[in-house]
Amino acid sequence: MRLLVGYADYTDRLSYFDDWRDAFVSAPQFDAVPLNLAASDAKGKLPRLLREVDAVVLLHSTNGDTTIYLEPHLEVLADRKVPLLTFVGNEVNLPGSPIVDKRKAFALLRPEYVATQLLPEAGKYLFEDVTTRGVVSIPHALNPSVYHPTIAPEDRALDIGARATRYLPHLGDDDRNRLLQWFADHGSGRGLHVEVSDERLDRSGWANYLNQCRGTVATEAGSWYLERDDKTVDLIREYVLSKPSKGYVLRNDSVLRRFGHRLPWWMRSLARHVMTRGPLRHEALVNEQADHEEIFTKFFADRPRPAHYAKCISSRHFDAAGTKTCQIMFRGRFNDILKADEHYLALEPDFSNVDEVLTLFRDPLERQRRADAAFALVTEQHTYAHRMRQVHDLLVAASG
Repeated sequence: MRLLVGYADYTDRLSYFDDWRDAFVSAPQFDAVPLNLAASDAKGKLPRLLREVDAVVLLHSTNGDTTIYLEPHLEVLADRKVPLLTFVGNEVNLPGSPIVDKRKAFALLRPEYVATQLLPEAGKYLFEDVTTRGVVSIPHALNPSVYHPTIAPEDRALDIGARATRYLPHLGDDDRNRLLQWFADHGSGRGLHVEVSDERLDRSGWANYLNQCRGTVATEAGSWYLERDDKTVDLIREYVLSKPSKGYVLRNDSVLRRFGHRLPWWMRSLARHVMTRGPLRHEALVNEQADHEEIFTKFFADRPRPAHYAKCISSRHFDAAGTKTCQIMFRGRFNDILKADEHYLALEPDFSNVDEVLTLFRDPLERQRRADAAFALVTEQHTYAHRMRQVHDLLVAASG
């Protein structure tokens, strides 16, 4: 099957972007033709390529952080004569990456399939009405060529290492933040060599880092709260921005954001540093400084959690499993893939069993038992090669 693989190349700090693209290019089921929709020549190439392929896949990078790279191509893609499956990135209500924008794009595309990272019920709630054949759950997977053990556990420098962006209060969920903060504050006092940072790494750097860690801490991705219309996050945005602020705040939906998004990573990092101190500040930085307890009390405390389970397994969980890095995580579903206390050490959200969990973690045999079980599971059932077979079967069915 000749397959057009649309992606947007604008960062090297989200390793799963590279993993998915590489998986399609190397999959024996496909004669893949990658097209960078963010490139200046993409608009000229796309009509010709659509006449030459049997199907189209759009990767998470085309809509996860922003839809600005996808929008110029929507009309041409909507006029295609072949089936289209689109993945979705950031299936959560974020102030800079609204679900509404994704739904608008998909409503114009009318994809045969939307491939959600979420459990089926949550993905269908978000996107089923903008597809022609339905929503399918296709979570991330392991890239075993990159994420594999290279350093024995006893030779790893860190007991616990974590590199993760902290969640904004706009999500109404601070599980990730609380877990990271607990280990940053208390890990060394429990005799552990701990490093917790929000510094992003490229793919090889992340794989090397995991191989320096006997363990890592993480939670499921996403939030307990999920809306198709972003109503609550929009209210929070206006509330936060209405507060007095020194200088001018550049909003997430400013046209200048499009320019900033195309800057190299080092320039974006420099701009971020400047905007933390100067008279011009970006909304993202203002959002990070908002008080979580205040936002939660005002916008979430009296709201029931939705019936659908809106959290999911992330690429980081598969990466850690691939390097045999033992994971300590709040108990969750993880797309019903990882099982508590079999594939990871399950911590209660109130930390009531933290002593028991750390006792197990310090025991090399217990720690390795979880790491080995997770490694066996993902290598045998959840590599990108497994996902390629699933996508191929869907596109064949849509072509019939």
